[in-house]
Amino acid sequence: MPNRNKKYLISILLSALPLFIFAQCYELLWSDEFNYTGYPDSTYWTAEEGGSGWGNNESQYYTVNDPGNAKVENGLLTITALKENYGGRNYTSARLITRGKFNVQYGKVEARMKLPYGQGIWPAFWMMGESITEVGWPACGEIDIMEMIGGNGREKTTHGTLHWDNNGNHAQAGSSYTLESGTFSDDFHLFSIIWTPQSIRWFIDDIQFHVIDITPAGLSEFHSNFFILLNLAVGGNWPGYPDATTQFPQALEVDYVRVYKESTEIEEITVEGDDHVAQKAAEKEFSLPYSSGWTYNWSVPEGVEIISGQDSSHIIVNWGCETGTITCYLTGSCETYEIYKQITVDTEIHGPMFVSENQQEALFYTDSMIASVLNWTVPSDIEITGGQGTDSIYVNWGTTYENISLSIENSCGNTNLEYEVIKAGQYPYPDINTPHSIPGTINAVEFDYGGQDISYRDNTPGNEGSGARQDTNVDTQTSDNGNPNVGWITNGEWLEYTIAVDSASYYAIELRVATANSVGGPFSFHFNGVELLGGITVANTGGWSSFKTIKAGTVYLTEKDTLMRVSFDTGGFNLGNMTFTTTTKPDNIVRSAYSSLRIFPVPASDHIDVSGLKGFEKIVIHDLNGSVVKEIINNDSEILKIDIQPLKNGIYFLKIAGNQSYAVVQKLIKIS
Repeated sequence: MPNRNKKYLISILLSALPLFIFAQCYELLWSDEFNYTGYPDSTYWTAEEGGSGWGNNESQYYTVNDPGNAKVENGLLTITALKENYGGRNYTSARLITRGKFNVQYGKVEARMKLPYGQGIWPAFWMMGESITEVGWPACGEIDIMEMIGGNGREKTTHGTLHWDNNGNHAQAGSSYTLESGTFSDDFHLFSIIWTPQSIRWFIDDIQFHVIDITPAGLSEFHSNFFILLNLAVGGNWPGYPDATTQFPQALEVDYVRVYKESTEIEEITVEGDDHVAQKAAEKEFSLPYSSGWTYNWSVPEGVEIISGQDSSHIIVNWGCETGTITCYLTGSCETYEIYKQITVDTEIHGPMFVSENQQEALFYTDSMIASVLNWTVPSDIEITGGQGTDSIYVNWGTTYENISLSIENSCGNTNLEYEVIKAGQYPYPDINTPHSIPGTINAVEFDYGGQDISYRDNTPGNEGSGARQDTNVDTQTSDNGNPNVGWITNGEWLEYTIAVDSASYYAIELRVATANSVGGPFSFHFNGVELLGGITVANTGGWSSFKTIKAGTVYLTEKDTLMRVSFDTGGFNLGNMTFTTTTKPDNIVRSAYSSLRIFPVPASDHIDVSGLKGFEKIVIHDLNGSVVKEIINNDSEILKIDIQPLKNGIYFLKIAGNQSYAVVQKLIKIS
């Protein structure tokens, strides 16, 4: 059964989420329509028995299988409170629960009821957490959909409340609803909640009167299964006790109890199309997903013309002069939903960000426009080869780097646009004027502008992933908890980053990495063309999307270090954030020795001489798979002769270390 107030709710929701909605309708999950005769159906309900006061010092005794207190006939469940002595109490009534027979987590829960009246009369329609037998109350959570306390004119007000455990203490919050006229004993009313993972909302006759956000961790009780209770209490701490004005019998009449589960007809639906258009833009397309079960009715701002597609999922429009909102009223089996998209008028020139000297046939364009006169202006040594007077031009560039201009005249007025053309080269990303700061964090996908063999080298054409920088060959994805990273790294690739070092210092480098291989790498960090940290490897992290943080090592940087290259001698891993933090000088950093290290000859056949080893303790040779094939301990020698004759022909890496931590990596080529 659809929620008849859903259109109102959706309009509220859309004010917060203008680009998409979660359109809800509800399918019946469980109900008791009470269309039978006899005691309440035992497959749905259990009658609880007792006169213990039920934690509230109540005065009634709840009976079992007594039609005088609970019966179904003529389409109604009637719970009756009688003034009679039974079980040591002066009143009898009934309390019905669905525990062990039906429970629910989230959904719409409702009952249509006519309430009793009188001092000390206390009907309730509520829910309790199934975990009550394990954790007790209030830790199990309680949702009071409807409570009314009679007497003193209170029969025109009902209450909706949550109860929960707050660090060992009972906490509660709620609100009430009061009829404008009459009382709840005059006629039937619909009492309901809509319960989602985000909130619980209370309604009477489809009018919302309260909402509680249940996302805080302290309200975890309300993300579990709950069962339903119906009861009519007599007396207690809250309502007080019957007096001479209270008439008996009193009856709680229930037409039905229904529980619906949410059915998502539309999930994260958006109007597809440009967010920004030019004044008088021609033939702009906007669309929604098509379904034969939906009807579409579009509305556009004044001055915008729908050329085609009204009453379909896809429209084409000619825009006007002003910013405005496109709206589609989408009608399905549940309700009509209002889905809209804000369109900003922003006339601008599009074209390449960078242009090379003497580049041929560079394209610059704006939106196609109706009833508009366009005139392009380019620098003096630039030739417009086609398109003058239209929305797009082709130019042959020269050597002058000045702005391209476009003047537009139409019924919206006169508009003059400028487009800055930048000479092709290597620049920081994403702001060409702002290098990456160290200390700080640089994401691997934030490599410089410039392109293949200028700011990066990628061995495969095209971007193999679906992450950022899709206009480059570098393979990117978004698999580190939604953060971008560079993937499909292979041997010989590299990335460069323009940096600004805050001050000369030692900087520790931590990396976010992932690999399903037994080992990825090695790879290295170069600053201004000098390798300062190498031999970095990545052990299996548990999968290509299982990112972990590793400590790569420490480098000494100064303000003169302005270009960083990450060089992948061997790939086989994914790289995300690279974080640089200031640190103290570690024992394994001997920057002054880097320039003195020499390996001769390269390539070599039988031996190599390694010089400049003062301060280094160990040399490890490993193959491209990361397997160690030779290890030499340096006894403070300046030069070592190393026999490589047993090695197979190929590429190897020498890791030269101080104090057991690798600091320098050099490449070795073994030939016959």
